[in-house]
Amino acid sequence: MSRQDSNLLIAGFMGMSHPKPTLDLLKYKNMDTGEPEAAVAIVRSRGPRKSVLLIRRSERQEDSWSGHWSFPGGRRDADDPDLLHTALRELEEECGIRIGREQMEAALQPVLARRRAGRYVLVAPFVFEVDGELPTVVDTEEAVEALWVPLGVWCDPAMHLLRTVPGLPDNWLFPAIDLNGVPVWGFTYRLATDWLGLLPEQGLMEEAGFGMACRVLEFLILQGARLKSGWEDIAQAETAEAKSVKLAAIEGRIPVESVITHFSAPGKRFPCVNILEVRPDRIRVVGLAFEEYVISSST
Repeated sequence: MSRQDSNLLIAGFMGMSHPKPTLDLLKYKNMDTGEPEAAVAIVRSRGPRKSVLLIRRSERQEDSWSGHWSFPGGRRDADDPDLLHTALRELEEECGIRIGREQMEAALQPVLARRRAGRYVLVAPFVFEVDGELPTVVDTEEAVEALWVPLGVWCDPAMHLLRTVPGLPDNWLFPAIDLNGVPVWGFTYRLATDWLGLLPEQGLMEEAGFGMACRVLEFLILQGARLKSGWEDIAQAETAEAKSVKLAAIEGRIPVESVITHFSAPGKRFPCVNILEVRPDRIRVVGLAFEEYVISSST
């Protein structure tokens, strides 16, 4: 994407007319996930510099998102009348920013936030619009810094990398943006890129993931591997979460460092995966729809 295209994307996004749903839309019930337990505030500045507010969370052992960049937010208190109140309360507590309910621009569909341990948390995201970048005063028990991130950073594919993240194996790569030496990844990254429309539409997600898996397989063949068998569907019961699984096989050892170096370099497209796991005996690609592609190796 050229700088001109990026500017057009930003201008088009900022000029969109977003509906302001009623709170009835937040009565999100599902047999598997239930009601949202938490809320986050996506606060965007209209100008003069178009940007979005993030905080970097304090490092706490009991926090599954310890040290992560995130949107201001947290769990709903018993005294909160609704989740919109939760988002506004957390925004004020964590960042010292007080805005009104009338500044809510949109209530997005609740999203599952995955945790290191325990069950997932269903989070209700709210989008707010402010005239400019408001000053922040962070609660040091909750966060170590707050940052207004220009939309130009989000909309530039060269800023999006597949990279390792703290606390997880070095052979696992995640899509991320680097901010002050710390990656924006995981839940916050997925929510932001989906909200900004940077990812393929729902019906095209698996196509994009499969395209990425094919590029990995092609790279291995260019590195000297021999194709043993092409992509085949395998039984879904063999995996815990994947919607679908495809398997390909090669002969020859997987050059782990070469694969990681090649696919972690900046590119001209947004990463279309959730995880790229690279091992000497196999590569696992988890697509945007959490479908899986596995390339196994035999020597």
